[in-house]
Amino acid sequence: MEVSALKAKRTSLQLYEAHRERLLSYANRLSGDLTLAEDIVQDAWLLFARQPVEQIGAPLQYLRAIVRNLFITRLRRTIGECTDGVDFDTVTEGMADNAASPEYAASARETLARVIAVIDAMPPRQACAFKLYYFEGLKLREIAARLDLSVPMVHRLIADGMTICDRIYEEGL
Repeated sequence: MEVSALKAKRTSLQLYEAHRERLLSYANRLSGDLTLAEDIVQDAWLLFARQPVEQIGAPLQYLRAIVRNLFITRLRRTIGECTDGVDFDTVTEGMADNAASPEYAASARETLARVIAVIDAMPPRQACAFKLYYFEGLKLREIAARLDLSVPMVHRLIADGMTICDRIYEEGL
């Protein structure tokens, strides 16, 4: 082993030993389990020892970041293990179903049909501007150029159309 590599290893060991108690306290606060905290700090040392110490500007913060990341990784693994071997129906039994009720879905379809009918009943320029803005995602200036209108005029057409659609939507609720 080279002299510089041996010196770097000794330096990383000295840094680790100097901060071990702080790291152990930090890991214990995160995990709430001293045994787990010791395992995390040991794993942190194994990762830290592989790094070129002379390139690390703040070794304590670096070690704390390693400890935190190791704890998060273990926590995720533990959460995943909690559902291993458990029946899917048992795990999902208490979960809320985010699907809309049939009544709400029917009401939403009716409201959407009314809004589409209102858009189709708008004057042609307004309907075109409204559809280009909301359905095709064009910007006001692009719509203005396409319809040969001013940007404020396009904005007013879209705003008026939205006011009508909002009123129809609120009536459907």
